[in-house]
Amino acid sequence: MNIRERASEIKGIFYTNCKDIIFEPPRLTKTESQKCLGDGTLFSEIKFIGDYLLNFNEEIINGYLTRYSYEYICLGTGFFFVYENEGRANGITKPLHHLHVGIKKDLFDADLLNFLPEMLIEHDGPHYKAPEIKFNEFMGMIIVNFFKDHRNSRKLLKSLGLR
Repeated sequence: MNIRERASEIKGIFYTNCKDIIFEPPRLTKTESQKCLGDGTLFSEIKFIGDYLLNFNEEIINGYLTRYSYEYICLGTGFFFVYENEGRANGITKPLHHLHVGIKKDLFDADLLNFLPEMLIEHDGPHYKAPEIKFNEFMGMIIVNFFKDHRNSRKLLKSLGLR
């Protein structure tokens, strides 16, 4: 796969499978490598109905997805989770594929921040080991956990190949 093919695939996931839960189709930004054609980075910020936001970031090198970050944020509460592969591992401290869960301090009620453990504020917390995740699986988790009552949730899951 190259960066252009992957951009088309990601746009397809949103245009075809998730259009009912997003405000507008994503504008994917591509940063292509000057040295190796087809290599590069894709990123986008996608707004969902219900005051949610997805920060999408993938890097492709030599036809392989080498790094990714899929961060889903509830703008109303500041709660977020992000599945990440930074392209390198540091044993159990920071596994290659890991999950962060926490609160964005600029979106959360300041009075309640005093009651949260420091490790749950922003990305300073633990890196929970997680399996490698495909983007359609990530979108399925969002649908199941945040849009299960949406009138088309079953159809959305089926179109993502998850039902």
